[in-house]
Amino acid sequence: MTTVLGDIWERIEAALTAIASNPDVEIEPAGDPDVFPALSGYDGGSIVIEREAMLTRRQLSFTVEGYVQRGDGKAGTADRADLHAQAVAAIMADDTFGGTVELVEDADLRMFTASLASKRRLAFSQDFTIQYVTSRTNPALPA
Repeated sequence: MTTVLGDIWERIEAALTAIASNPDVEIEPAGDPDVFPALSGYDGGSIVIEREAMLTRRQLSFTVEGYVQRGDGKAGTADRADLHAQAVAAIMADDTFGGTVELVEDADLRMFTASLASKRRLAFSQDFTIQYVTSRTNPALPA
């Protein structure tokens, strides 16, 4: 059985995998990336925003983290900015994911230095929200 959330995550993964810098993409990874550039997607959970007779409108929060590895601070910063721009553009290219969801919106952004395997890498963490609709009786199924 294909679920609404399964479809959403497939579209997120496909969008991130298709970007020009060819990053290593993992959804809900079990550990730190070991190939760079890297993008990871994390499910932040869903909230109910409206109920109707046969459907429930929900909002999913998710985060995309990106990592770059480069020796020079300016070059690394430029690489991180480029990877971030590509990731946001890929997710926002179709704000309904082909009609799968009602709306995709970008949210908060954090830039940081990550220590992975005792090496410093530049990273970002970009939040998104997605409004989608499910069956009122089974949240795995579309309305």
